[in-house]
Amino acid sequence: MVAIGLFVGLLIGLTGLGSGSLLTPLLILVGGLSPATAVGTSLAFSFTSKFYASWNFYQRRMVQMEIVRDLSIGSLPGALVGAFFIRYLGLRQPGKMDVVLFRAIGAALIVVAFIMIARLLPLAMRPAAMDRTLPVSENVRRVLIILAGFAVGASVTVTSIGSGAALIPAMILFYKLDSGTLVGTNVFMGTILAGIAGISHMGLGHVDWGAVLGLLCGSVPALWFATHLHGRIPRQIPEGIIAAALMAMGVHIIFL
Repeated sequence: MVAIGLFVGLLIGLTGLGSGSLLTPLLILVGGLSPATAVGTSLAFSFTSKFYASWNFYQRRMVQMEIVRDLSIGSLPGALVGAFFIRYLGLRQPGKMDVVLFRAIGAALIVVAFIMIARLLPLAMRPAAMDRTLPVSENVRRVLIILAGFAVGASVTVTSIGSGAALIPAMILFYKLDSGTLVGTNVFMGTILAGIAGISHMGLGHVDWGAVLGLLCGSVPALWFATHLHGRIPRQIPEGIIAAALMAMGVHIIFL
């Protein structure tokens, strides 16, 4: 768990991504946890590791609370739908829960990998919408961001995946934000989602707190080290590693 925490912490520190999308499949494939426990443990780790960072971003006025408000309007009902789905499977069909979660995690990994790969393409090959704000009215934009929040809230609760890799492209499409505010708003919203989504998993006993402690022991020094690498390593390198790893693990999980 410490080794997994070191690896994930390093990539999180370099890119701001990976706390759910990378950690959850590693906990399953390398850590030996069941899919349900991996999701719950990943959410607990994500909340504890992002809490201080989100507060720090907020104090530095790098969080757009209007965006957080609109995302929350959609993501909170989405998280409740995801929690109901998890609880239904856990109580009514416990034998199928891990199988369903396993496939859902694999599918989410492949989707996230495609999103990251699209953002890593050269400008000439990249879809234009990936880097510019959509020309829509204020009301339409708010409806779309609420719907995006609903989808991400449900995905995070069921798979722990989506709070970073899905929210950042959505905010780029709908808002003009500088990079610091983009990351700060994403981290702040990700903390909220991890806390809310983690409640249902904690209630069902899906959190391995020993694993959370081991992950934190590895990730904290890795995060500190990563802060000293900024500007020395092009973001395409760690993001490319994450995209390739997510695609490989997603394909492995789907066709396992």
